This record gives sequence, C-alpha cells and structure tokens, in this order.
Amino acid sequence: MKKLNSRQKAACARRAKHAMRARVKAGATRRFTRSKKERSLALQSAARSIQVPVHLRYYADKQQRKEFGGFLEQVEKSLALGRKVFLNFCDTKRLFPCGVLIFMGIVDDWIQRFPNRLSANYPSDDLVEQMLQHVGVLQKLGLSPRKKISHDDVTRWHYFTGMNVDATPIEPFMEQVRMIVGEAAQMGLADCVNEAMTNVRHHAYDSSGGGRWWIFATISDRRVFVAMHDRGSSIPATLLAKPDIWDYLTGRVWRQGRADGKLISAAAEGRTSTRLPYRGKGLPEMLQFTKLSENGELAIYSRRGFFRFSGREKIESVGRLTKPITGTLIVWMLNLSGTTP
Repeated sequence: MKKLNSRQKAACARRAKHAMRARVKAGATRRFTRSKKERSLALQSAARSIQVPVHLRYYADKQQRKEFGGFLEQVEKSLALGRKVFLNFCDTKRLFPCGVLIFMGIVDDWIQRFPNRLSANYPSDDLVEQMLQHVGVLQKLGLSPRKKISHDDVTRWHYFTGMNVDATPIEPFMEQVRMIVGEAAQMGLADCVNEAMTNVRHHAYDSSGGGRWWIFATISDRRVFVAMHDRGSSIPATLLAKPDIWDYLTGRVWRQGRADGKLISAAAEGRTSTRLPYRGKGLPEMLQFTKLSENGELAIYSRRGFFRFSGREKIESVGRLTKPITGTLIVWMLNLSGTTP
C-alpha cells in the first residue's frame, strides 16, 4: 500500500470529516421530518376545546354578535386545519332563536364537510341542554338524549326544518295562532311564512335539489315571534344575478358589499330577481304586517348587510356587518293586540 504524505493525509481527514457531518445532518433532517409529522398527527388527533359563548345570540348588540362570530370562526379554522374540535358548553347560560338557528345550520355544514371531527359535552345549564336536545343538536354531536323536555321556555317553541315548500310541519303552530288571534290574522301570517319558504326554495338554493331551512316560532298573549334561516345564496346575490341599470352604474359598490343593506331594503320593499308581480311578496308582506303591529320589529341579515324596521321608533335602518353571514336570517316580532292585518 502506498504511503500518504502529510498533505494527502490532511485532505483525506477533511473529506472524512465532511462526510461525517453530511451523515449527521442527514440523520438530523430525517429525525426532524419524522418528529414534525408526528407532531402534526398528534395535533390532529388531539381535539381543540373551544368555549361556546355564554349567550348564543345573533340579533343583538355588536359585541355579542362579534363574540358569536368569533366563536364560529375559531371552530371553522380549526376544522379546516385538520384538527378535531370539542365544543365546550359549560359556560353557556342562555340561548336565543336567532343564534340557535345559525348554530344548527353551521353544525350541519361542519358535520358534512368534516366528518368525525366534532364532539361536545353536555351543557351545565338544564334549560340549554333541553333546548339543544329538543332541536337535535346534541344528537348530531354524538350525545345521547338524557332529559325530559318539560321546561316552558322549551315546549312553547315550535321548531321546523325542511328542504321544500311543504307547509304541513307548521300547521300546529298556525292552528295555535288562529285560536289566539283569529283566522284573518292567521291566514295573513301563514301567507308570509309560506312565501318566505318559497323564496328560499327557488332563490336561495340552486335548482339542483334545493337546500334546508330552519324556523323557530312561538305565540304568547297575541305576541308572535318567528325566526327563519337558510344557508343558501344571500338576498343581495340573488338580486344582483339579474341587475338593473342602477346596479350597473354602481356595480363596483355592490360587488364590494357596501350597499348590501340597501339591496335587502329594496327586497323588503318589493324588488325581486324574477321581476314577476306575483313573486317576492314574502318580505314586503312581513314589513307591512310589522308596520300595522304595535311595537313590531323586522330584521333581515344577509351577506354583509342588514335591514331593520322598529315599530317602537317607527324607523327603517340599513347597515353593514363586520363579518358576512352565510345565507339569510329573518327575525320577525309582532304584537297583534287590537290589530287586524
């Protein structure tokens, strides 16, 4: 074997040193990659606990609506990142129809898009648990019913959901309305609700098969409350699907959602996407009913805008939402005492 001189020995030692460093670096890279994958898998398998708001409410002041929207956004982001989410109802003390309707709709959506990633605990508040059991939310989250539905604040609420315009499910509520306020008021109320359901079926969802709507309703002492929600196309989007000349002139403003409240107001005044005189009567008739009702209220939220009529102040107002709402939410309150719509 040929002997190496000192220069060759030094060069050989350097090559060996570099080779060792390369092997160590490669091993560290493999370990880092493996640990990164393991951390990712561990992160996905461990459910993130997210606290449900104390008040599940949307038709409220900006702060409560912001809190509710922030909660929904947290859950959505975590699920989209591949994580499991545990909904913690321990601090939830009060439910409102507007909040429950939106929550029900988005839970259905989450379960469909992110199967087996959503779970929850039983609420600590008995009334909250009864209501969420009554509308089937707990069952969808994997919790077995364990309460007898007996609380007045639960049993007095009529809950309906469907995917078509069949009014059969709401007949018990309408019969109760007829017994309290008379047949004329009941028929007018029923026409408004049926037309609103028809609008959802024909405009909010495409013609491929429709989509689901949710309704809460109650009547007490001639005071009627109806809340409706769908997760289809918004009112501004359906109106702009067939724009008029004013929409073209202000198209950029419409597209940015700055005037969604005005578009919703236009729908409440009778504008429709079909331009047919016999369509689009649901919202205008609701508004007319509200104006005839003492201290009635009508609020419509859709995309980035809202429209409200307050019978107490006798004013209409429009505005812009900080975060857009999927679909449309209608909150309708009437006082039919001494009123014949």
